[in-house]
Amino acid sequence: MPFEGAQATTVGLQMTITPPQDLESTYLYYSGHMVTGDLIKEARLRAGLTQRELGARLAKAQSVIARWERDEVSPSLETLREVVRACGFDLTFFMSKFDDSNVTIIDQHLRMTPAERFADLIARVRFHEQREKVKARRRA
Repeated sequence: MPFEGAQATTVGLQMTITPPQDLESTYLYYSGHMVTGDLIKEARLRAGLTQRELGARLAKAQSVIARWERDEVSPSLETLREVVRACGFDLTFFMSKFDDSNVTIIDQHLRMTPAERFADLIARVRFHEQREKVKARRRA
């Protein structure tokens, strides 16, 4: 329990993906319970690496990478940063005031695969584009 007068905060992790062709970076949000295994696996898959290849870059056995990804063992934050860098990405941290108004939506999205999240994003963009078209027709 925080000390009296303290404001609740939530910690988010943002993985900045900077492709070699200087294209736009991509930002991903992770809540505290998804910090290690899922983040490591997603970074590795986005880099197109096997567990063995990532292990070789870090001088670690494939079994260590597998245990991290299964959340059997949690690496330190510095090791996590090294893992993400070995995948060609950068890891930055931020803190924000606690706001649980979107917790259900965030939890639903964190349970989705990256492909499902992307499909959901596209559907939402198309929905908003349609709304803007309807608004524009009404104004005309």
